Amino acid sequence: MGHARPSTFLTRWVSPYGLACASSLLFLIAFCFPPTLYSSLMDEPSYMFLDFGGLLLYVSCAAAFVLGVWLVGMLLPVESFVSERIEARLSPVAFLLIPLTIGLVLSVVSNVIVIRNNPGVLLLLFAQGGAEVKADLQLEGSLNLVNIFLIGIVWWATWRSDDLVLTQGQRFQFKVVQYLATASVIFSTMMKLGRGELMPILTGIAIIYVLRKGRKEQLTSASLVKIGALFGSLVLGCFLLFSYVRGTTDMSRDLVSYTIASYNRSSALMSGKLSYPYAGHGIYLFSFLGFNNALNAVIPFREILNWPSFMDYWQSEFSAVTSAGLSDNAIWAGAFGYTYADIGWGAPMFLLFEGVLCGFAWRSIKLGRPLGIILYPWCGFCILFWFGMNYLFDNKITMLLVDAVILSIYEGVLVRHEKLVPVRAT
Repeated sequence: MGHARPSTFLTRWVSPYGLACASSLLFLIAFCFPPTLYSSLMDEPSYMFLDFGGLLLYVSCAAAFVLGVWLVGMLLPVESFVSERIEARLSPVAFLLIPLTIGLVLSVVSNVIVIRNNPGVLLLLFAQGGAEVKADLQLEGSLNLVNIFLIGIVWWATWRSDDLVLTQGQRFQFKVVQYLATASVIFSTMMKLGRGELMPILTGIAIIYVLRKGRKEQLTSASLVKIGALFGSLVLGCFLLFSYVRGTTDMSRDLVSYTIASYNRSSALMSGKLSYPYAGHGIYLFSFLGFNNALNAVIPFREILNWPSFMDYWQSEFSAVTSAGLSDNAIWAGAFGYTYADIGWGAPMFLLFEGVLCGFAWRSIKLGRPLGIILYPWCGFCILFWFGMNYLFDNKITMLLVDAVILSIYEGVLVRHEKLVPVRAT
């Protein structure tokens, strides 16, 4: 079978295994974080320091997730990335630009609606009125999830641009629209101060970039370090910018609030010091069922499950952490903590299920299928976001699934044939 080439070997760092290791580093920092320093930063007691109950929960959930990924690889092995050469039934640049342009137009329309509904939003952002923007922003009728729809198309088009024979002029046309689409999405998330949208967008772009480089045998250790440093700096810069726009003066406290503080809440949950009013209702496992308005217009899952409105559910977490004597500017309990809140020590079994799904997405992107190209960047972000929320079944996955279905049909109709050339990979 031979050994994996160095370039494709390095793609292991953006495989589910590599991303799980990276995510676990933050937990280890939280586990060992000096309690006196933490309390001085957050003005709350530290429950996470050397909390072996929290350690057991994290290790069991992470191990179950990795086991799920491994089971898919063992039962349905794919030993190589596939380098494709696709022939479309129309101009290759048109093949890429038709979906991109449709998504871009929808994104621009959405941005225009948001500005019309909130005419002072840009001035407020420049005046550090981010807190007011978050509280009062009107998004009704703004096609709120269209930017996730577009970014899925951007990921697909970026990957497929390597599989088509494009002239220099055609590649220039593609890149112009690709950059405009990405800029529209980023502008929208910045305007709404949507960290929850911006982070997966940036993460997905980085994952796609690294995997493309690896697939083309252009990835080296040095370039991987550079990409990681650039990505990390970009994420940190955007985080600090959002904090500044919101009027935050204590950046170090804000950074801790959005990272290791979640593990403090997870430990508080396990010790019984913190409890969420809607825990045990499944709300932290499959949030898209209750909070996707389009889905609930067809099937009223929120009523069937007896879930609250999104705002009631969201506000309940602030009151819960305050009642527990914790700072109310940080409510996340980590992906494993939230899962524990809903199903207790059944959490590792749920993570096994998530691991299987992410394993299928990883297998699919190695095969170059639209489903994997669109869903694996999302899965990758969700692994890195273990410190935040159980995000895999958030509203956004519904739009990415729509992308995957539409683009799979689109390719089925317009792709004439493919020549498959295996490339050694993990």
